[in-house]
Amino acid sequence: MDNSAQILTTTDLSIGYKSGKSENRLLEKLNLSIPKGKYIALLGANGVGKSTLIRSLANLQPALSGKVFLKGKEIKTYSPKEFARQVSLVLTDPVQSGNLNVQELVEMGRYPFTNWTGKLQSIDHEKVDNAIQLCAIGYLKNANITEISDGQLQKAMIARALAQDGELMLLDEPTVHLDANNRYMVLELLRKLVDETQKSMLISTHQVEVALKMADEVWLANCGENIICGTPEELIAKGEIERSFPYLRHSFS
Repeated sequence: MDNSAQILTTTDLSIGYKSGKSENRLLEKLNLSIPKGKYIALLGANGVGKSTLIRSLANLQPALSGKVFLKGKEIKTYSPKEFARQVSLVLTDPVQSGNLNVQELVEMGRYPFTNWTGKLQSIDHEKVDNAIQLCAIGYLKNANITEISDGQLQKAMIARALAQDGELMLLDEPTVHLDANNRYMVLELLRKLVDETQKSMLISTHQVEVALKMADEVWLANCGENIICGTPEELIAKGEIERSFPYLRHSFS
């Protein structure tokens, strides 16, 4: 494997939670890699550890053991601002942004690049405008984020992450609160962004059928097992998707 083509890699990574002296290990001995310019879907049942993995890769939660490397450098050696310049994150947590409009929300993605005054420069405005254009939310720029739909807000959150302009975007259930139409539109938008920007994206989702159509690679997580990686076609052919999601059995017959 050409490590120079990998944005993020893990070595024997084990994730989970500590409670006193005991550990709850969700996923163990993970040796994963995220190549440049790829759309990767992280699939698995609730509770298997998908969100914990995303948070661990995002340097928000310490690993129980093993290491995570971003562009060859261990993530815990990055300063928060350095890391935010390389990796952007969209979580399921509610937006705690006060009385902001959509433009101001997207501008928050540029704060890792500003000085102590927090003032945006011309390059920052260019990145914000480009993100808003790519996400097709220009008509919402002046709308208060408390007054737009969940689907519109999620697109604004993706635009904020895009405005950070790092090489890697990590998204934890970006469609969790959306209706069926908006779920498809958001995942399709992310596919488009990978194609047009050559950024890498790791997206955890329960939209299995849509993800299989759009992803370049799938990380399949099952309780008590290591993550299985492969193209959608490979994992379907091996029966791994059907084993993990029996309700899709007739889709592949």
